[in-house]
Amino acid sequence: MKILYTFLCLLFSFQLMAQPANDNCADAIPIGTVSNEDFSNIGATTDGPLHLNSPCPGSGVPELDSLYNDIWYLYNAEFSGLTSFSLCGNADFDTKIAVYNAGASCPVTDDDLLNCNEDGANCIGATSELVFTAAEGESYLLRIGGFGTESPGEEGMGTFVVEQFTPVVANDFCIDAISLSVGLGQEANNAGATTDGPSHDPNNPCFQFGDDSIMSDVWYTFTPDFSGPVLWSMCDLVAFDTRLGVYGPDVDCANLVADDLLECNDDGSGCSNYTSQLFFDVEEGRTYLLRFGGFNGATGIGTFDLINQSPPEPPANDMCGSAEEVILETTVGGTTNNAGFNPASFSFPPCLNNTNGGEFAEVWYTFNNEGAEEMEIQLISTNEDASFFVDLWDDCMTQVDTNRVLNNCTNLDPAISTLVRDTFGLLADVPTQYHLRVVTRLTGSLPGDFEFALLPIGLETSTFETPDALNGDISLAPNPVEHTLNLEIPLNRKSDLSYSIQNMLGQDVIVNKIGLTPTGIHNQYIDVAALSPGVYVINILVNNQPIGVKFIKQ
Repeated sequence: MKILYTFLCLLFSFQLMAQPANDNCADAIPIGTVSNEDFSNIGATTDGPLHLNSPCPGSGVPELDSLYNDIWYLYNAEFSGLTSFSLCGNADFDTKIAVYNAGASCPVTDDDLLNCNEDGANCIGATSELVFTAAEGESYLLRIGGFGTESPGEEGMGTFVVEQFTPVVANDFCIDAISLSVGLGQEANNAGATTDGPSHDPNNPCFQFGDDSIMSDVWYTFTPDFSGPVLWSMCDLVAFDTRLGVYGPDVDCANLVADDLLECNDDGSGCSNYTSQLFFDVEEGRTYLLRFGGFNGATGIGTFDLINQSPPEPPANDMCGSAEEVILETTVGGTTNNAGFNPASFSFPPCLNNTNGGEFAEVWYTFNNEGAEEMEIQLISTNEDASFFVDLWDDCMTQVDTNRVLNNCTNLDPAISTLVRDTFGLLADVPTQYHLRVVTRLTGSLPGDFEFALLPIGLETSTFETPDALNGDISLAPNPVEHTLNLEIPLNRKSDLSYSIQNMLGQDVIVNKIGLTPTGIHNQYIDVAALSPGVYVINILVNNQPIGVKFIKQ
């Protein structure tokens, strides 16, 4: 009896592990229009092509993303037109699907691929859906499998639908693009849209973070009656993560490819909520395709502007070759507003944690350390929401080696503080020229204005001798200061006191003659709230003997 029980258990296990009847392409199950058709790829093998570098990777690494554990269906089209093949939200594993050209025979090849999808826009559970154009009476091989970066891939069960597709938005497909003219406040709506445009190089900053397309896309055409620059902007005009692409000029939807891309943008400079804007040049009478969608399938409704406008002038030190010279112990002002970056040569700041991609704004400075082996940087954001990374470079091509220079990168996050103080260590002990880069990551951050000073460590804060009337050290607190500075002066005898506060340009901003002051500890409470953020020096005269101390105004 025990032997029979064991045999039955093994038989049942073998049945559970049995390959599906349509495991092989040659055994594809014929179907027509179906709704909630059950499927399972548990125990399936992989006999179709992996389609490396296909237009439907899921992780942003197309050379690794493939379709595994596939099962097959042969769809006999019962109508002509757009057809939906969807597992969206109806499978218990990470799916990947494909459809092949009419009449394709087994074994199919990369050239037979008509369309594919890994993660459908707004489909939960990493499930898939796609739309293809079918012709009545033709047959199309449909393939269901699991995502994987190597064998074995995902497997599981679910249901799928094959049915006629009706677009929710009129310009869901490129061939139905809506004609545009220049104007403000034009309707933007990709709610319910599918994706039919090409995927792009995931090294392009517009197409990173694991999404190399403009998903849930809608389309427009624009034929200008002028030549010149055009601004297309959804900057702060919608409430979701957008992407924009412009193709052309004079391209055909039926033959549109990634190389037709003229301009693109994911996260626009100065735009909040990951919204987008871009500039592109047009020629009078030529037609451009405009594609709008969302990162990772995000959708929504809002407005956009399309206007004849030139891009703003970038900062003078936008390029490393025009880096601004910095004098040590001098406050320098700058901005990343309207700054750009070179995607081909860009290096991430070493203290940036997420290096999966992004768009940036960077400006450049150069300084001589004058032999100081340590340098303190004091960086202040003068815009409430602007954030910055600062890193050191040997020259325009080479970041300093983190093993050679300690703390070669710092980050100012306004959510934590509008002031950061950090130290660059192990610099050369002889006068050496360095480059300093200030970067804003536009993905989730805003560019803005800043001030900074480079202060050599080891140099005295004052070149004056200590006045002999002092009974100890002068102290300033708090430092950095926001509102009120407490100047504490210990005297060992009655003395004549006065002080002045100077900015880093040497200009007096506060002057006070205290007069004769008796022996003891004396506190001066100085209102500095009206001073601009930056580095200042308070020069104190004790019986006409000077002493200077630096402080930072936040």
